[in-house]
Amino acid sequence: MRILALFVALVVVGCVLLPLSAAVLDGSATGENLIIPVQLLLTAAVGAVLGRAVLAPERPARRRLLLGAGLGVAGALVGVAVFFLLLNGFDGA
Repeated sequence: MRILALFVALVVVGCVLLPLSAAVLDGSATGENLIIPVQLLLTAAVGAVLGRAVLAPERPARRRLLLGAGLGVAGALVGVAVFFLLLNGFDGA
């Protein structure tokens, strides 16, 4: 149950971090190509921190970090898909 709650929280984080990273990186010298990679890295980092804090303490810390980071990447990908569908709809997909 903790893993599901962590995943839902990371989907929300992934949805929030996408427009935030776009606001910072859009139109800058770095270009628009870094928006999604930065969002993925930030969501994975938040997932690793939350995974270590939330998941069962009997698991090794490294496994909790990796599981949290993996769930963070999955949450970021779901966030990108949600924004794509919100912006384009099913007809644009």
